[in-house]
Amino acid sequence: MEFLAWIEQTTVGLWVRESTWGFPIALTLHAIGMGFLAGINFAFALRVLGVAPGVSLRNLVRFSPLMWSSAALSVFSGLLLLAAYPAKSLTNPLFYLKIGLIISGLVLISNIAAAVTVHFESKNSVLHGREKLSAVALLLIWAAAITCGRFLAYTYSVLTVG
Repeated sequence: MEFLAWIEQTTVGLWVRESTWGFPIALTLHAIGMGFLAGINFAFALRVLGVAPGVSLRNLVRFSPLMWSSAALSVFSGLLLLAAYPAKSLTNPLFYLKIGLIISGLVLISNIAAAVTVHFESKNSVLHGREKLSAVALLLIWAAAITCGRFLAYTYSVLTVG
């Protein structure tokens, strides 16, 4: 708990928690980052499942730089929020589940994108059942990650150490 108290008292933690604009800025950046990150994953997974067949999967793969930039923004803003209330998150098992789900989602989208790229390079545009199953799993993972993130606001047992 001493370490968590130290984090709370850092300049960043105090600014996010106690200033007028710190928390709203961090939360807004986090919402934008996660919105793009989850949104691109949802769009890609739905396209793999056959929604919007007129949209090229190859064109969707081109959104990867935006997806990874959104992931970086989410990590940065998430660390700001964590600095403000480290005990709230780090003592809550849902926080670790959320992080695990997000990492799983990023690994899975990378694997699906690689498989799609291989299909198009081999001139085989037919996706196999495993890519579709992975797309369903991706949708479920991101829905669960978003749900865990929302529950974090209400399921904590410790808000601050100090």
